[in-house]
Parts: sequence; structure tokens; C-alpha cells
Amino acid sequence: MKRSIDKRNFGRIKTHRFVVDYKIKGRDPVYQVELINLGAGGMCFLRNSIINRDDQLLVKFPFKSRKIIMNGQIVRIDGREVAVRFANSEDEIKTFVDTFNEEYPLLAKGSSKKGAMLHIPGEAEQDSDDDMRNIFDID
Repeated sequence: MKRSIDKRNFGRIKTHRFVVDYKIKGRDPVYQVELINLGAGGMCFLRNSIINRDDQLLVKFPFKSRKIIMNGQIVRIDGREVAVRFANSEDEIKTFVDTFNEEYPLLAKGSSKKGAMLHIPGEAEQDSDDDMRNIFDID
């Protein structure tokens, strides 16, 4: 698979066994997918349905403390890999990030990525080595 220079405004983390439900706006079926990675600005997963670029999604996250449904738009399809950009307000994204950071460690039991947290730009500084790893998806 080809890799390109990272164009994201938000950092992302690789998720392990993190399953979400999504629905394509205007269609009835609800699908479950395991995320590849996730950030405050969007997510990536391997598709299990017919999806087109620019389709609008509703994504439900499996949080216990509050119901989180994010709006998203398909911005890239590369084979089965689908990239989604969230289209929520800053306040909704902050609520999502806070909820994820609170609940993901409990949902990711047994994962080597237990300590991974989402960040909104300007909230936390990363060193340049972390930035380079993110750009090239290096663990």
C-alpha cells in the first residue's frame, strides 16, 4: 500500500479491537467495523459494505457514560481502507475526545495500546520523533 505525507490536522492513534457502529445517511443497514486508527478529526477502517467517496456517515461509539454519535464524511477510499473526516462542532469533538480518553483504557483491556490518548491540536505537545512516527505510521 502506498503512503503519502500526512495531511491531517489532528494526531491519531492506532486502536486495537475497537469496534464502532456506522450507518450511511439515507440507507437503513447499520454496520460494525473495527477501527484501524482514530483521531479527534476522523477515523480509518476496513470497509465491509459498499461505500463511496463523499458519503455521509453517522458513527456510534460504544461508550457507557454518554451516547456519542459523530457525523463523518468519506474523504478517501484505498482498496478496503476508508478514511472518514468528522464534521462535528469543536464542542462535540471535545466531548468525544474527553469521553474516549476516559473510557478507552477500559475498553482496550489486553491491548498494548492501553495508554494511548487522543489530543486536540494545541492541547498537548508531542516531540518531533512522535510526529515522524505518525507521519509514516511507524510503531
